[in-house]
Amino acid sequence: MNAVAGARPLKLRLLIFLYGNANIGGCAVGLLGPALLLAGLIGPGWPLITAGLYGVGWLLGSAVGAHPEIARRIEHDLDAAEMLDRLDALAAKVRPHLDSAMNARLAGIRASVAEVLPRLASARSHDDDLYTVRETVLSYLPATLANYVALPPAFRASHPLKDGKTAHALLQDQLALLDDQLREVVANVAHADAQALLANGRFLEAKFRQPDFLVG
Repeated sequence: MNAVAGARPLKLRLLIFLYGNANIGGCAVGLLGPALLLAGLIGPGWPLITAGLYGVGWLLGSAVGAHPEIARRIEHDLDAAEMLDRLDALAAKVRPHLDSAMNARLAGIRASVAEVLPRLASARSHDDDLYTVRETVLSYLPATLANYVALPPAFRASHPLKDGKTAHALLQDQLALLDDQLREVVANVAHADAQALLANGRFLEAKFRQPDFLVG
């Protein structure tokens, strides 16, 4: 378990386990045990049979619910082309787990990043107003997407988290906010508006310093 997952409350980790495909598959197949008992097809050993059936369902559910391993940050020592390649690879891995609106927002983020890549690639801490923007793209975005994809699909869609919103709704909001903010960055770069870029950076830092939206 990674450090981010380990920081989650025990109750939340238990809920993620219960919503997981492995547990759902185990419960679904395990129900055959009591059904067979009621049908008179098995006898006193039904608890062991049920446990075995749960194990079979667990394995099947684990195989179906396996999620791709996603890098939680993009390396900083890359040139502009390499940085864009990493972002494209990230988008390709998460695309099957996002809905069409999320993927459209991710495409918008990619387009904005491509516009300002030369400056993003050379940004340095305390040296460039785009440093925080770069950190958001290279660190926050991959970590957030990795945390989201690692959640069971049933949990993402149905369990309320912050302000009564599900993980699905929270990610929609965050991608929309990041997309809109990066469009502003592109416009401010084009107009060489240093003060606006500084404001963009401060806004992103305040909004996206926590990559795991399951942690308060």
